[in-house]
Amino acid sequence: MSDKKPSVVDYAPIDAVAALIKQVQKFDPTVTIDPPRGPINLQAMRLQDARRAATEIKQQVEEQRANYIRRVHDSGRIDGRWTFNTLHVDAFNESAVTTAFGFCQSKIRMPHEPVMLLIQGFEGSGKTVLCSAIANYFLENSKNPSVEIINFDDLRQAHLFNTSEEKEERVNRNRLVEHYMSVNLLIIDSIIPTGEGLSMFDQKIFSNLLRTRLQRNLSMVITMSVPFTKLHSSVGELCFESLKSYSVLTAELYGGSRRNQIMVNGVPLR
Repeated sequence: MSDKKPSVVDYAPIDAVAALIKQVQKFDPTVTIDPPRGPINLQAMRLQDARRAATEIKQQVEEQRANYIRRVHDSGRIDGRWTFNTLHVDAFNESAVTTAFGFCQSKIRMPHEPVMLLIQGFEGSGKTVLCSAIANYFLENSKNPSVEIINFDDLRQAHLFNTSEEKEERVNRNRLVEHYMSVNLLIIDSIIPTGEGLSMFDQKIFSNLLRTRLQRNLSMVITMSVPFTKLHSSVGELCFESLKSYSVLTAELYGGSRRNQIMVNGVPLR
C-alpha cells in the first residue's frame, strides 16, 4: 500500500475556494468556514477593494489637511475666523471681495498661472481681513495648501545680514527667504506701510522675490495703503516692471475704518 499522501487536488471539489477551505480544515478540524454560495467575481472583488482603499486614502488626506489647517491657525499666522462666508460685505467692499474671490477660484482652476492681486485701502478698511479670507480659501481648497501671510518687514528682516549672527541663524534666515520664494501663495500685508516708498535695499530684495516667484509660476497678493496712482513712484522702476510681468488684478476697499472704536466715557478715542 502506498504511503503517498493525497494532495489537495485529489480530494478538492472543482471550486478552488472550497478546496482551500477543505485544506485549512485538514490542519484544524475545529475551524468552520462557510464556502461562498455563488461564483466568485474576482474583478468585482478587486474593484470593491480599490474603492475601499480610495475611500481610506481620501479620509487620510482630509485628516492631514484638517490637522495642517489647525496647526496654521493655532500658530497665529492666519486668522481662522475670516472666510468669504463670514466677511461683512457692503457697498464699500463688495467689488474688492468679488475680485478676491474670483482670484481664488481662478487659482484653483489654473494653479500654474502666476497672478498678482493688488489690494488698495486705507488703514482699517479691511485689507488684513480680506487677506485672511483668501488664505483660508486656499487652505481649504487648494491641492497645495501652503500659504503665508507676512508684512514687508518680515521679508526685510530675513535678508538682513548681521556680522555677529551664528551660523544657525544665517541658515534659518536663508531657509526663510527660500520659503517666501517657494510657498504656493504668498500674501504681503502691506508693501508700503509708511507711504514713504521703498529704499534701494527694499527694491532689490522685493524685485528679486517677484522675479523668482514669477519664474516658478507662483502667485502673490499684495496690499497697500497708498493709492494705485502712487504705486510706481513708491516701489521704483525695477519693482514696477516686475509687477507688470504678472497677470495683475486690482481691488480697492473704500470707506473709513471698520475697526471697533475704543470708547472712553461714551466718546471714541481719536
